[in-house]
Amino acid sequence: MSKIKYLTADKIKLQNLNALPHLCDDMSVKQSDKTYTLCEGCIKDHPCFGHLQLKMGRNLFLYVTTPPMKCLFGVQKSGINFNMSLQFTNLKEDSTMKYFYDFIQRAEFECMKHLGLTEEDADRFISQIKQDKNGIYEPNLSVKLPFGYNKFQTDIYSDHSDIVNLFQIQKFTPMECDIYLDKIWKMNDKFYAKWKCKVIHLT
Repeated sequence: MSKIKYLTADKIKLQNLNALPHLCDDMSVKQSDKTYTLCEGCIKDHPCFGHLQLKMGRNLFLYVTTPPMKCLFGVQKSGINFNMSLQFTNLKEDSTMKYFYDFIQRAEFECMKHLGLTEEDADRFISQIKQDKNGIYEPNLSVKLPFGYNKFQTDIYSDHSDIVNLFQIQKFTPMECDIYLDKIWKMNDKFYAKWKCKVIHLT
């Protein structure tokens, strides 16, 4: 089982983040059968846009460890996907949390830059930072739990118990996570870079 790497935001230089554009070879086939070919140049409005593959050094993803955060609602299922909402707790008072929040924002801005989005079409990129419209609650980060071949691809462990199940996570459970971005996808003329969870450490 993988454990938290503690690759915190202050150790990552986002200016080194690259993105490799790919076109879809055949847009007529179903999603699971699509193949992609690396191409050159900005392709955000190409009719065969596939995805942008993120690259940090030798790794085909951007990896970071969160500070301790609260999982607001436990694991939630939406369609075929499983997600968590991690709250940026004490954002104004906690300098580490503020730095991480700014890091997530800067990572999204880097994704937008690689897409070639400008101020005029910046709204085509859907942020994974979810804000309370009324300003009552602190923002949270939407994180996906990868699921394939009938199992989660997320490891979980606890300081307090040897038996841990993702569905046993209660509301407001404190945790720290290793999360990553790997690709930027396009759907309905909008762009998405979904944070995915690799490891959960219940604190």
